[in-house]
Amino acid sequence: MKNHYISPTVTADKHEFELYQSSLLSQVSAAIASTSNFFYLDRDSNYEGRIPGALGVKRTRLNIDEYVARLDDRNFRRKYRMDKEAFWLLLDILSQHMPETGENKERVHGVNEDEPLKNVWVVVYAIHASSELDIKFPETYTAQAECVQGFKSKSSINIDCCLGAINVFCGRKMKYGLNMMGGDSRRRLIWVEINMPGAVSDFYAFDHSSLKKKLEREGFLRPGYCLFGDNAYVNALYMCTRWKNVSGGPKDAMNFFHSSLRICIECAFGILVHRWGILRKPMPVNLSVQKISSLVLALCKLHNFCIDNASVGVERPEDAGIPNIVVEGGLFLPRMDNGRQCVWECDTNIYSQSDRLNEFLDGGAHMDDHTRSERRRYRYDRDLPCYRILNYFEEQALERPEYSARSLAEQRMELDEAGVRM
Repeated sequence: MKNHYISPTVTADKHEFELYQSSLLSQVSAAIASTSNFFYLDRDSNYEGRIPGALGVKRTRLNIDEYVARLDDRNFRRKYRMDKEAFWLLLDILSQHMPETGENKERVHGVNEDEPLKNVWVVVYAIHASSELDIKFPETYTAQAECVQGFKSKSSINIDCCLGAINVFCGRKMKYGLNMMGGDSRRRLIWVEINMPGAVSDFYAFDHSSLKKKLEREGFLRPGYCLFGDNAYVNALYMCTRWKNVSGGPKDAMNFFHSSLRICIECAFGILVHRWGILRKPMPVNLSVQKISSLVLALCKLHNFCIDNASVGVERPEDAGIPNIVVEGGLFLPRMDNGRQCVWECDTNIYSQSDRLNEFLDGGAHMDDHTRSERRRYRYDRDLPCYRILNYFEEQALERPEYSARSLAEQRMELDEAGVRM
């Protein structure tokens, strides 16, 4: 047999000698690796292994109908984030768009965690392929009137011009993220557009959106209707924002009632994030922007589906899921993550500040990407919705309701007596 061992010569330089050492080390390592099985035969171990010739034991899958029947309604909502009836309805909708693989896996349960992860994008595709789950902005006058009526029923002074509330859910303030906006009085999302980084201002994102182009088209919006937005936006024929630098009078009163309707979009974001825990922690870095956008849009569609088919609020997730979310950099939600055994509701005034997603909102309230002149297009137009609403407040002599500290204390006492922790 040829000898591969080559001894270094006296005339070899240092570099050649180092190459020789490296080559020798590689040969020795390969030899050890090829004979490693022999070392393991004599090694003591507590693992006996399968007896040679033994037949494999086929895993018995759980039938999903039997599994669901064992779960009570609350535990089912904690696990699947929706009611049983809504789950079966969603399954019927998505099954029409699931690929044919020759196996009926939709009726079995008890698979490993890796299996659902492999099929996430199959489900996301099915969601986007289902027209029943599409997010649609009301484009007919009849549909717009229904949205306005919904906001009017929530307004104690019967404001009858609010078509929807608008804001940006950006991921993290001034960080990489995604934009989306637009909700109705039921906290449903009526418009979602994900095409700008999260650090972009709300004004710039809306200014380059397809919705703005529609709203500026003559005849698209029913006369007198408008969207309610915060001061990151600007007043226009289709937009009404709050008055700045006021502390009393009709403008201050209008700001109060304006915020009481616009908060619907922040509540919608709150429900969305409370229901889907992945939205309150950083997305995996190995996902492309296209996949993240598709996933977030799919969760928005499921958000609307759950509201249309649910009778209760959002249950807190399973106990094992909360630490994973928080440890991986997710946003801590006080009322849901502190162990309270109750359904989370978004419109309890006592908890409005602690429930607000400050880490995810208001990141676009800046002018780093546009000029002040771009915001003054309608500055001197007195036929804007903000002036019409202000005239209504002045004519009716409406005022901001007085804050009652005693009433708030009574509510806290009632909750304490009921055993609810703050």
